[in-house]
Parts: sequence; structure tokens; C-alpha cells
Amino acid sequence: MARGPDQKDTKAQNGTTPVPGADLGLSHPSKLKPWDDQSLPPAERLKAYKDLVCEKVSEILAATDRVSNDPAKVLEIRDSQATQDCIKEAAALKGLSAEDFCKQIDGRLRMQELLGKNFLGTEVWRSQGIEVGYTPPIPDSITKELLESECPLHPGEKIKDTHLLVLVPMTVNGEPYTPLKLNDLCDAWSGRCLWLIDDTTSYMTRWKKLPFAALEQQRSEWVLLPVSDPRPDVVANERHFRKKRVAAQQKVHDDHYPEYREAKTLEVMTAAILRYLAHGEPRMLSRSDYLRCAERGESGGRVCVGCFSTAGLLILANVTDVDDVITGRALARSL
Repeated sequence: MARGPDQKDTKAQNGTTPVPGADLGLSHPSKLKPWDDQSLPPAERLKAYKDLVCEKVSEILAATDRVSNDPAKVLEIRDSQATQDCIKEAAALKGLSAEDFCKQIDGRLRMQELLGKNFLGTEVWRSQGIEVGYTPPIPDSITKELLESECPLHPGEKIKDTHLLVLVPMTVNGEPYTPLKLNDLCDAWSGRCLWLIDDTTSYMTRWKKLPFAALEQQRSEWVLLPVSDPRPDVVANERHFRKKRVAAQQKVHDDHYPEYREAKTLEVMTAAILRYLAHGEPRMLSRSDYLRCAERGESGGRVCVGCFSTAGLLILANVTDVDDVITGRALARSL
């Protein structure tokens, strides 16, 4: 997923115009970013962040000036995802008080500390050599009180220990984020075998032709997903999803878990792969487990995401309502 030490940036190699400000992680040379330093006054922290955003804006304006005689290149820079991310970043800061800015930044740091390895944000993406552009604030509904509360899916445990808070970006390295794009990233990442496959070897490329594979993530967002669905040996029989058809699973969902929605395939795939890359832990329960996702396969059946095998992350692309081999239902907390 990350580029190896001997690999060059592919855009630089193929002649595409490098876009200034493409790295909008707003990083800082020192280990502690100035806006993260809680010992500084809020106004200084906000100014440090604004200064870096202004620097990115200046780089983009200078780049357009350098190619002002070439309208095509001007449009390429202005329409690039890096430029759009920079515009979003600047707009988000407009009218934002220093106190509110620090509240957002410190809230993210607290969430990261509270969730530990279950926090899969910008830094995890960046550790794999991937820039995800503008990172939205964590939703106000994700509070310490929520994460410290009892998990409805796994009684006796806290949500912070049973859920992953995952950043699902709109773009990766300036390109639209889709299941196909995630597959390309995994395929190019040396040292791991993480490409996505269908249920049998002969179907290894078939899923790529299905509509869900090219669905683009519409915005960068934080998603709170349970690590696993309720197990029948832990919750009462009527509250688990295993070995149930879609209609029966929907009834369980409506009756017992109204605070959750059905998760999308890309959300589950992202959580599974990021958790594996960051901590060597698959999201799924065991080799034979799968979760039904919201999208449909080629004949109307559900797309299901499973565990990691030696071949990669297992994908069943067309599970019908009559199949009973599926473990459960992919859920995400409604935020």
C-alpha cells in the first residue's frame, strides 16, 4: 500500500504536472505540530495552522502563474483534488474562533488517546504513504461518554473496546476513493498479499466488474464500526444476525439496534485493511466469517466482506437471500 524505498512517485514519472500543496496533511518538521501543543495560547495554535494553509494557497497561486500561458495546465491545477482540499481547509478556518479550533484539535487527540489502536485516522493512512487530503472534524456525536458507555452489541464491554473509528476518505493521493482504488493500493504495496478476491480463484477479477467496485466515496467522513457483529453465544438468540436471511437480519436490526445503520462495502473493507496494516489484526472473526454489506452484487445478491486468507481479503460478490453461509450483518453507528 505504501511505496517502497526504491519507488518513485508515479505522477512525476509519467509527466503529469505536480500539483503544489498535494501533501495537505499539514505536517510540521518537529514531532509535535504547533497546533497540537496545548501549552501554547489558542490564538498562536490557530495562527500556526492558518499560516501553513496560506502557504499552500500561495504555492497553488504561484503554480498557476507559472503556467498562465497554458490554459489546460491552469485548469489542471485549479481542478485538482489538492486544490479543492486546500479550498475546503481554508473555508473551514474562515470565521472559526481560536477556542473552537483548539476544541476540534484537542478533541481528535483525546479520541485517539481514548481509542488507542481502534483509532484509524489520517496518520495511519500516511504511515502507508497515502495522503487523504482534507480531514473533517470528528462528529460531535462521538463523545467520551458514548465511547465509555456499554456496547449494545456486546454486553459487558465498552464501545471504545468493541468499535473502530475509521477515516474513510473521499480521495487517496488526489484520486477518487473506490473499492477498485483500494485494491490497486493493496496490490502495489510490497511485502503483503492484500488484494481482494471473490469466493473462488476463478472469480478473482469478477468482482471488479460489478457496480459497487467503482462507487466513489462522496465525502471524507469518520465512521464508527463494530469490530464484529453480535455472537449467538454472547447475546440472546433473537439479537444476533448469524445464519439469518436478509429479512430476518433486518428485523433484528430494527428491533434491537436502531442506533446503527447498514454499513457500506468500502467502509468495511477500509476498516479491515487499515486495522490489518496498522496492527496486524484482521477485522473479521475467523476464517469462515463474512458480513453482509449494503451494496448488491451482479444478480441482486449482497456483497459480503470476510476475513483475511493467504490470498487476501475475501469478498463474496453475490450472496443471495437464500444463502445461509453468511455470518452476520455489517453495521455502522449512526452519527
